[in-house]
Amino acid sequence: MLKKLALLVAALCCFPSAAKTASAPAAEEFYRGKTVRFIVGFTAGGGFDVYARTIARHIGKHIPGKPTTIVDNMPGAGSLIAANYIYNQTKPDGLTIGHWIGGWAVQQVIKASEGIKFDARKFEWVGLVVNDNPACVLTKASGIANLDQWLLAK
Repeated sequence: MLKKLALLVAALCCFPSAAKTASAPAAEEFYRGKTVRFIVGFTAGGGFDVYARTIARHIGKHIPGKPTTIVDNMPGAGSLIAANYIYNQTKPDGLTIGHWIGGWAVQQVIKASEGIKFDARKFEWVGLVVNDNPACVLTKASGIANLDQWLLAK
């Protein structure tokens, strides 16, 4: 667990590229005196929150300019409220990091949710905290034999 977290923190240290900075001195000037905000799509105390707070506690000292960090929880709709908020109401300036269910991007592609108000292709993706392998299993009794039938099902 600690090894995975250490690798994640190391990977996120590449984060200043999100600000489109060309050099370390420019990045240092950009981030100095600023605050990097983590928006978590779930309530405080859960797994998403713990990961975000752990990263936020340490990442600032690894970013040129040593910005401060804060974590804001924005629960609701399985983190969709946070994802929509980040896309529609925050500036794409490298100072906001969202932590929400990445599966919403897939939901957008297959048009499985009308509540998605973002274009996942336009987010700057930093990385994953954990890698999971979700699966959906249906019984023969459901009458659904393929993805198309599932998407059309009520």
